Amino acid sequence: AAEAAEAAEAALLAASPDGWLRSILDELQQSVEELSPASARRLRAELARDHTPFAPAWRASFADVTAHGVCGVCGADLSAGPLVPAQRARLREGLLAAAAARGPLHGLALRAFGEWVSRRGYKYVVDGANVAYRNQNYDGGRFSLEQVGLLLDELRRRSGGAAPLLVLPKVYLTARLVPNHTQPRVVPSKERAAYSAAEAAIAKRLPDTSETLP
Repeated sequence: AAEAAEAAEAALLAASPDGWLRSILDELQQSVEELSPASARRLRAELARDHTPFAPAWRASFADVTAHGVCGVCGADLSAGPLVPAQRARLREGLLAAAAARGPLHGLALRAFGEWVSRRGYKYVVDGANVAYRNQNYDGGRFSLEQVGLLLDELRRRSGGAAPLLVLPKVYLTARLVPNHTQPRVVPSKERAAYSAAEAAIAKRLPDTSETLP
């Protein structure tokens, strides 16, 4: 198996040096949390050598990355890499610690919810409020259930019809006028909005087309 993998890699390198390098960099991104300074310097030096099959198309340099994932050298939007196991573990423990800081019951409830979701085997879990408020920070913007409906339809298509889990405050599915902001307080009636006919239809069918956790 190892020999076959080496042969396939050599064939890819011969046929498409750029494709081979891109596959190596993709693998590096997924398997290594952070390059050591020595490894980064070696990669940079190798790509700068005149005899490399990648010159002059590929160059490596150190760059600052903006908070929005834009490379400070070439201006490209960098793709988000998946979390490595160590990062995933730290994220999980950080979330549990933040919940526990609000009170012991909060930490226990979040842990129980995580275990429940794991047992159910959902492929997608949707934070409904974040989706509904996405790109709505303009004058006249509001909670958009249509955005939630569009995303759920796409996720069902991608998963062969399997229902995603939608996490959404119950008020957004049961009230005649729904809150039009994200603050957890009593909302004056003037800050509530009625759904459009299309959104009312989405709210009515959500319990049948996705599993909803209030």
